[in-house]
Amino acid sequence: MATRIRTLPLLALVGTTVAAALAACGGGDKPPVVPPPQASTDVSATASASAAPVASATATAVTPPPAPTSTVATTKTDATWASCHQKYQGAGRDFVHGSKDVAKDLTAMADGCKAATKLKLMGKTLTGDLAEHGTQSFPLEAKASHCYRVYAMASDGVKDLDVVMKDSAQIVIGQDSTDDPSPVVSEDGAVCFSKDDKATVVVTLDAGKGSYALQIWSD
Repeated sequence: MATRIRTLPLLALVGTTVAAALAACGGGDKPPVVPPPQASTDVSATASASAAPVASATATAVTPPPAPTSTVATTKTDATWASCHQKYQGAGRDFVHGSKDVAKDLTAMADGCKAATKLKLMGKTLTGDLAEHGTQSFPLEAKASHCYRVYAMASDGVKDLDVVMKDSAQIVIGQDSTDDPSPVVSEDGAVCFSKDDKATVVVTLDAGKGSYALQIWSD
């Protein structure tokens, strides 16, 4: 038993030495060589990444030009001037579909603002008929150092009547700010001229169809 115990480690040592020798001489199967992983390249992502800086570099912000300013007219405002129109609209009258009596209701509305504005009717009441999106223009011989306010009223069946004032250079110098059949320009003030000018009042029927009446008041 003692001799067998000493032999076993010797046999194990011999076996290890032989295996090492065989490996050194190229014997036995070699383990497969696995190439190191390589980073994948996404062509579309690379193209997008390279194109992005170019696009951002060439993009430029476009600033719209400032709106032209009239050289002959300005707008003066007074908060009390808006209340007379609002009170008239709330005095039991239904302006959702226009007026039943255009001339009568227009005169009543303008007269209701007389105490606040101290303005008076200039000329006669103007009238017209329009289909939807139709437009009509009226000349306004504006005088220097005078202010003007326009009242309009549409007939039954008209939901929105628009009024715009332009100077002789076709620059908008006043427009109504409500979507209803009884516009006022300006709602809380008037358009004042520093020089004589051939201005224009433009009426547009934005929704519905029917007739309308218009008055220009001045100081």
